[in-house]
Amino acid sequence: MTIQQCKYVLKIAECGSLNEAAKQLFVAQSSLSVSVKSLEQELNIKIFERAGNGISLTEDGAEFVRYAKQLAEQNDFIVNRYSRDKNRKRLYVSTQHYDFVADIFGNLVNQTKDEFFDYSLREMKTYDVIRETETAYCDIGIIAIKSSDIGIMQRYLKKKNLLFTPFLEASPHIFVRKNHPLADKSEISLETLGNYPFVSYEQGEHSVSFFAEEIVEIHSDKHIEISDRASLMNVLLSTDCYTVGTGIMPSLLNEGRIVSIPFESEDHYTIGYILRSDINTSKLTKTFIEMLNFSVKDYTNGKN
Repeated sequence: MTIQQCKYVLKIAECGSLNEAAKQLFVAQSSLSVSVKSLEQELNIKIFERAGNGISLTEDGAEFVRYAKQLAEQNDFIVNRYSRDKNRKRLYVSTQHYDFVADIFGNLVNQTKDEFFDYSLREMKTYDVIRETETAYCDIGIIAIKSSDIGIMQRYLKKKNLLFTPFLEASPHIFVRKNHPLADKSEISLETLGNYPFVSYEQGEHSVSFFAEEIVEIHSDKHIEISDRASLMNVLLSTDCYTVGTGIMPSLLNEGRIVSIPFESEDHYTIGYILRSDINTSKLTKTFIEMLNFSVKDYTNGKN
């Protein structure tokens, strides 16, 4: 199996047509067909089947596409990373959805005086943060672990050859718009939340409790799943919805329109960074870690 074959399959799946995929790939349709058939024989599976005016993925084909996409992305990443100027600064950060990480990342950009650099900040599901760090796609991952799940997560990360280093502990807070009916509360209990709609970050197929970004398990009759911070902010600002977070929201995007209120809970977040234990940490990654630790002092002193 080759990366090229994987890319062929991905393009065919995207187009839903062998003929159209061949046009976009600038290869003969017959060559494309032979390549896919060879791959199917090697793996002993059927990837595509004809359906109506085009072709569709089989069950095995759909599973293969998920893996092929990862391989193609990794290949592109490696080629891109090592084909550029060796003196170009590089830092790839994968993180759960945190305002303060984006702010620190922005500070790093402002402090970088080099003419050329490659930086990446990717906000994503917990599982994907861990996977990208495990596969060395990113240099550093940032996640929060609930105190009740610290043991199981530590064991999980150890199996992945990852080292978790805490840099901040935070108690749970409720986030609502500043004119929300609950905005004037000094503290909120689960009962106080009543029947207001609850918003959480979706975790896709990896929705086990210890991957959840919300520290409190809330079972609401009105539940909304969101995939990104921008959508979350818009929903909170335009509705009576609420979400659960760390209480830290320093971003200028907020402008005081969202408030955080302490939530009655004995649980807490342990926020930390994860690194591959068998890879030397780069100088730039160490600089980013120093900025994380320095900024934590401001957050813990209430300067958020």
